[in-house]
Amino acid sequence: MRRTPSVLLSLLPRRPLELALLAVLCFVILGFVPRGQAANTAEALSIDKKLLDEAKNGSEILTNLTYLCDMIGPRLTGSPNLKKANEWTAEKMKAYGLENVHLEAWEIPMGWERGPATARIIEPDNGRVLSIASMGWSPGTNGKITSDVVIFKVEKAADLEQYKGKLKNAVVLRNAPAKIAPVTETNLFASMRPDRGNFGGGPRPNFEEIRAFQQQVRDFLKAEGVAAMLSDAGKPHNLLNMGGGWRGNDRASAAEPIPTLMVAHEHYAQLYRLASRPAPAKTRLELEVSNKFIPGPIAVYNTIGEIRGSDKPDEFVVVGAHIDSWDLGQGATDNGTGTSVVLETARILVKSGIKPRRTIRFCLFSGEEQGLYGSKAYVAKHKDEMAKTSMALVHDTGTGKVTGIGLTGREILKPIFEEEMASLKEIGVKEINTRNIPGSDHMSFEREGVPGFMFHQDFAEYRFTHHSQSDTVDKAHEADLIQGAQAMAVTAVRVANLPNLLPRDKPAGAGSGRRGGETTPPKADEKKPDDKKPVEKQPDSTKKPDEKKPEMP
Repeated sequence: MRRTPSVLLSLLPRRPLELALLAVLCFVILGFVPRGQAANTAEALSIDKKLLDEAKNGSEILTNLTYLCDMIGPRLTGSPNLKKANEWTAEKMKAYGLENVHLEAWEIPMGWERGPATARIIEPDNGRVLSIASMGWSPGTNGKITSDVVIFKVEKAADLEQYKGKLKNAVVLRNAPAKIAPVTETNLFASMRPDRGNFGGGPRPNFEEIRAFQQQVRDFLKAEGVAAMLSDAGKPHNLLNMGGGWRGNDRASAAEPIPTLMVAHEHYAQLYRLASRPAPAKTRLELEVSNKFIPGPIAVYNTIGEIRGSDKPDEFVVVGAHIDSWDLGQGATDNGTGTSVVLETARILVKSGIKPRRTIRFCLFSGEEQGLYGSKAYVAKHKDEMAKTSMALVHDTGTGKVTGIGLTGREILKPIFEEEMASLKEIGVKEINTRNIPGSDHMSFEREGVPGFMFHQDFAEYRFTHHSQSDTVDKAHEADLIQGAQAMAVTAVRVANLPNLLPRDKPAGAGSGRRGGETTPPKADEKKPDDKKPVEKQPDSTKKPDEKKPEMP
């Protein structure tokens, strides 16, 4: 028979004890805790306050960053400096009281050391010496060469035919000069290279097609005997840029086959203007590059430590940053700052005596700059733990203040984080949205279904320091890094202490693109970090769509 509301009410227990027992039974069966019960207890708020206060008491964040940058230096993947940084951070973790501190090894097929690179224009004989730097894992020129400079305009496979037989020993300019915004514009996407496409909005590119075309172009240039390829660094005021990496899983295929270099924008633009002159005018360049390949395989390491959970030690919250860097500067804002924030978060939690319910694991990943390789190795090694990992959270957008968090398309998490992170509003962490910020190690976890996030941060000159020779420790903002450690500590403990693991529900396609399913492009003056890395970061075509963005060769 059909049960009316009055009939249903008659079936409910009448006495208070029966009602209470029924309520408890419902919560146990459904795994449900009323929203706000964990977030608003006096104990939870007291823990928040203790963490926020401890972060301001005897901070070691700038001391650690300075040591990392000045005493160890830049930390190229596979280099002795990176190994020194791994060992030093492991000792720091032990000194701070973390448990199970160790280095986890993975391998790269070949190492690389940067050597000197010089270039000058010899026709016309204007005396111009160019500011250049080799891309990572790029070969040298085997001595000094003299070459014609050729503009190479190719947008589709059919365009290659016009260059057949015309590029022997040429130095190729692959792209038109970047459009450089004024230095007063701090948005990460202010300078856009023409080959990047509509990266600030519009439809998501087909990266598989892009990579296939890149390989076709690369094979063509190699077959034609091109001497070198030059790219615009895409930054103002003579700043350089960096990218690149090994291209295969074995020594035979790891190296970039053609010497490839970044050129300061002002010099690249001059070269392009000169090379654009009609015949019979010629533009010629004298170039010499010396780099060194280190035979592999080479062991590379992630630094790992943890605070064991009090009652759910086999469930995890991962907080991390990448410890590797490029080598033009000191690797300060990318990502010595994040490394130091993770260490400081560990110090704060242990010093505060907080005992999280779940294990909080502190991970300093390597190989991020070449394609998130260290975090991918971690995920593979800990595959059996992924189902029990509630969250992976990283700090990796320089020295700027944390302003919010993007939940990678997971709308279901928004009310949870809005309540759990309420205490952070007083230090400026106010924006909880569903945007995706790609380009760092959290994406390795996302690919396995683990909620992976990266903090939104103020830009704080990141457009200029990122991958450039200006990435030095003097750019660090100590107060904002302390605030970043506060945000990471509170967020980690709150998620670790939730009754259940974070739900993983995500609409199909959400969080896979630029803005986690949000399609409205940002306004020109919008100062929100919709994506983590400046567009000029991703030159290596071996990266997968959720890792590094490919670039035309």
